[in-house]
Amino acid sequence: MFIRNHWYVALWSKELTRELSWRTIMNERIALYRTESGSPVALQDSCPHRNLPLSKGKLIGDIVQCGYHGLEFNSSGACTKAPGLECPPTWAKVRSYPVVERNNWIYVWMGDAQLADESLIPSVFGNMSDPDWHCVIGDIHVKGGYRLIVDNLLDLSHLAYVHGTTTGNPEVAELADLQTDATDESVRITRMMRDVVPAPAYKYYGNYSENVDRWQVTNYYAPSYILINNGSYAVSDRPATPVDAATERCHWGFQVYHAITPVTENQTIDHWCVALEQHMLKPEDRELWESQMINVLREDHEVYEAQQEWIEMRPENNNDVLTRGALPGDRALIAARQIQRRLHNLEARSAGGKAENAALATSR
Repeated sequence: MFIRNHWYVALWSKELTRELSWRTIMNERIALYRTESGSPVALQDSCPHRNLPLSKGKLIGDIVQCGYHGLEFNSSGACTKAPGLECPPTWAKVRSYPVVERNNWIYVWMGDAQLADESLIPSVFGNMSDPDWHCVIGDIHVKGGYRLIVDNLLDLSHLAYVHGTTTGNPEVAELADLQTDATDESVRITRMMRDVVPAPAYKYYGNYSENVDRWQVTNYYAPSYILINNGSYAVSDRPATPVDAATERCHWGFQVYHAITPVTENQTIDHWCVALEQHMLKPEDRELWESQMINVLREDHEVYEAQQEWIEMRPENNNDVLTRGALPGDRALIAARQIQRRLHNLEARSAGGKAENAALATSR
């Protein structure tokens, strides 16, 4: 279930250079590069002549030259030269995708270019470029559909069983008070755990020797972005005024960001970042912290791929999970799936209407 009229992260800013590269998003292969002025460019990665990927060619200034027969294309996708012809043929053009660089990510708009709206890019990932924050970043290539990852991140009770050596313990699953709120294109689930034993990572990095109040607030932004705010304080330090769990971390905590990009129906790239304020992590603990966070993502990765293996053994499930019921912690992921389904259906109706209008115009 793809939602095209939205922005998707293609790659990290540091990965985009003056060398041609490519990525696949929703079954579309895209050639990517920077112009001489540093601006990002995203073009359909296929020469319209014989379909050699343009990323196999070379850059001449800001022009992409096909590596097969030498056709040249500018950053808007127009053919500027066809060897042997005075003027390029009218069919010689490739799609140019709207592209934006923000938050250390390169975003590509996959739908109708006329609908591209930069305000739809979530504005909550700014800490990734803040020098006062320490960031661990990476990509996970998942042999699984993107909705499996969104589901996982909207039900953090799994920390008790998947991440029990670091950020999870039984209290996360058994003693959390849950609150779920949803809008047309976002979901927030707040998990508050009061007077609980700190999980191993909290005990070590937060230097806790007593029970804590701990919270996890997961924010989902359509189609597939996640921000998780984690915070805690010792019960003996409980403030008189309630904290804002959505934004505060208090004594110790961190944030997690995910830009989840569907490659195909059953392949996904999860661009992730774990960020915490510099003062919350001793310099001598950075290497341990980084290795633990990388391992947390690997643990989730194993879950996604095991799920996908089961799904693909049962084609009647339409490449999705088959659940017999829901638990209280599922409310947020159910709300997110309702948003995805509504946006997908809106696009399908719009595409159907355009096709009908085109057919009527042709018949006249």
